Amino acid sequence: MNLETLGATSPINAIHFELHSMVQGSFSHNLIVPQQHLDTYIILAIEEGEGVLVWNNQEHHLLYGTCFLIDPDSNIEIKNVKNTNLCLWLLTFSVHSTINPSSAYLKSGEFCVPSFESLIRGFKGIAKHQNDREVLEQMANHSRFQKVIGGLLPHIGHNKTTESSRQAVSEIIAQLKENYQEDVSVEELAARAQISNRRFTHWFKLLTGTNVSGYMTTLRMNQAKQLLLSGGRLQEIASTVGYRDEFYFNRRFKQTVGISPGQFIRNHKKKQINICAMSCLGHLLALGIRPAAAAKNLTNNYHLRELSSDIHKVNSIPFQLDEIANLHPELILAADQQDYDKLSKVAPTLLFSANEHKPPALLRMLGETFGKQNEAEQWILQYKRKTQRNRAKLAGIIPSHETFSAIEIRTDSIYVFGNYWCRGAYNLYDGLELAAPAIIQHEMIDKEAYRIISEEQLPLYVGDHLFLTVVDPVRFKQLSNTPWWKSMPAVSHNQVYQTNLLNFGVSDPISLYNQLDIQMKLLLAR
Repeated sequence: MNLETLGATSPINAIHFELHSMVQGSFSHNLIVPQQHLDTYIILAIEEGEGVLVWNNQEHHLLYGTCFLIDPDSNIEIKNVKNTNLCLWLLTFSVHSTINPSSAYLKSGEFCVPSFESLIRGFKGIAKHQNDREVLEQMANHSRFQKVIGGLLPHIGHNKTTESSRQAVSEIIAQLKENYQEDVSVEELAARAQISNRRFTHWFKLLTGTNVSGYMTTLRMNQAKQLLLSGGRLQEIASTVGYRDEFYFNRRFKQTVGISPGQFIRNHKKKQINICAMSCLGHLLALGIRPAAAAKNLTNNYHLRELSSDIHKVNSIPFQLDEIANLHPELILAADQQDYDKLSKVAPTLLFSANEHKPPALLRMLGETFGKQNEAEQWILQYKRKTQRNRAKLAGIIPSHETFSAIEIRTDSIYVFGNYWCRGAYNLYDGLELAAPAIIQHEMIDKEAYRIISEEQLPLYVGDHLFLTVVDPVRFKQLSNTPWWKSMPAVSHNQVYQTNLLNFGVSDPISLYNQLDIQMKLLLAR
């Protein structure tokens, strides 16, 4: 029918988006979408997990909150990169416009929306009604899709890429962890990240689960708890964590934690704390402290196995943060900075490094933290008396000028140990006061916990006596058959003492005490 004679405008400018299909699923297999050529638009949104989108031979990292609009005539492939579930949404649709091509409205690429949760709710609303048979219900669902696309249009094709925005905000978060005492605003942080305030807030909430103010307060309070347990003064702690005075800090601590700093200290001194020991299990047991949970590799230690039989074991390689969080620990002990960064997200965490502190020093630090100074000094005195007795036994057997080494042979490396920890080296150098080869004495004693050397360097580090741990018997057999190995004094004089990694894996006080008995038995037998 021709309505132009009646003054009708033709055609009417209109656009609508036709949804063809939608998929929501959680996939654990590697290849989720095999390589294929598209003849429609696709919206891809990642709800959980990690993966890779290969789009026209370019790879894009997929993480929670990532959204893509992919245009027709593209080639894509979607893969799972880890042995975990990748949960995603895929919507295919086409565009119908009376005047402009679809490219005028839709710019393909990554995009970010103000609320990813709202987008997913919109998808779920459409999915709920996708099989409705009534005409009015189908029209209502069509309207829902138009509303979703309409909400996306302002954010498609105009943003800094999702990956670069995420990376920028991740870097800001890492900076905040190191500078939690600073007062910062969203505007200042967004400017550093070179993105809008709204975009910064969006990614900050996705990555941390809270806003900037809440995150900074959590960082400060976790650090304050550690300082309080370490015996710091309230005024100094307040200043250290970024509060102008101790009165304001006291008020903020009570608002956040629920009790005053003083009550927090009294509570931890009064009762056994729910500790998760991812390090220093033997130190705690030596102090009479029984953690509620401990790393499985520590509880499996030969000298601690029976003592820790009733302690809950948690995976440590790798960490299972959800498993640890479900135990609701009040305090976690970490072995290094990398572990600390992960574990401190679960509960207040203290860092005690065996690489940086000798066993007695580490024991004293823990004793001060948990009010067990007397127990720490008692063990140290007991150890000194035992080593004095053993030095007397060796005095007429081993000349004072003879040197000792502790070395480990692995498949891909050779370790030499200083006097900080593992393989009984502390017992040799500090306990029994035996001499070290010149290079170990000058470069490692009181300086390095260990170093990795080459086969060619072995003669420099092997002393007159060698305590040897063999992890790779095949490699050791090859080494031991070489002329230069046989010519080393420790080997030619039959002064190589093989130790078991199971017995000499760690250097906590309990293990050291038992390892000393083994070492003395080996020495006296020669």
